[in-house]
Amino acid sequence: MPGKWDTSIKRLVGEHPEHFIQWLLPDAQFKGKAKHKTPNLDNRQIEADTLYEIFLNKKRCLVHIEFQSTYDKQMARRMWEYNMLATFTYKLPTYSIVIYLKKCRVTEPRYVGRFPNGEEVHTFRFKVIKLWETSLEGLKQTGLIGIFPLMVLVQGGNRPEVVEDVVTSIESYGGKSSTELLSLTYILASFVFEKETDRTWLKRRFTMLRDALRDSWAYQEIMQEGFEKGREKERRQRVKDQRQMLMAFVQAHFPNIMELAQKQANSMKDPEMLQRLSIQVLAAQTEEQAIQTLLSVGTEKKKK
Repeated sequence: MPGKWDTSIKRLVGEHPEHFIQWLLPDAQFKGKAKHKTPNLDNRQIEADTLYEIFLNKKRCLVHIEFQSTYDKQMARRMWEYNMLATFTYKLPTYSIVIYLKKCRVTEPRYVGRFPNGEEVHTFRFKVIKLWETSLEGLKQTGLIGIFPLMVLVQGGNRPEVVEDVVTSIESYGGKSSTELLSLTYILASFVFEKETDRTWLKRRFTMLRDALRDSWAYQEIMQEGFEKGREKERRQRVKDQRQMLMAFVQAHFPNIMELAQKQANSMKDPEMLQRLSIQVLAAQTEEQAIQTLLSVGTEKKKK
């Protein structure tokens, strides 16, 4: 699962995992998150997004939920590997489900392992849920508040009125998780809202909730992401300014080596290094010294 979805979805499931289990397997009894174990199979790790213990028909078993937002041609094999590792490690039957978050090509929910003679030696099936084909009304009728933020991802869900409905429902439900669920609703909606008018509405709507959400984990992540983006934007501008300064010095004093200077400047991403290079070029007495200074950039980068 790509980065921008990963943390948010894991956090969403973590708020009310019992609601996800009740939605996916209505007859199951949720017991809790499976305790971490390292399988004794060449030290391989189970890297599943979520693995939960349940009781179904009075039998203890596991449910493995994987989230995906892009096509992965190895998806079926990955699910088979996860399922087998979990089954052998915990010695419990394991049921695997892939939830696709946004519309994309979907791998057939079946893995077949064949012997070189073509004979099937492994056959594995798993469940697939495509949120863009999931009924908005059906999801709402579950009454499971922990999955309500997913409503913005289902068929017809990327609309302001749907977000408003989710916000109202979460606020009415209350509870300790309400602020996190509201923040996560905002994050998921921001991923799928495409119209500029809808984006503007979304920002305005959640600005009204800012004080209530300020201490939530998701809100803090949004603020940190914004801070980091601001720092990165500032860094890029400094790099651009220093490159322009370097080229201005070269143009004024050593115009014959403009091509070399541009190549070296484009290869540098550190504004401080670019500034030092500009000063060194300015101090060069001859064109040969300036060339040596520019060529030293590669050597200095290798030393680092």
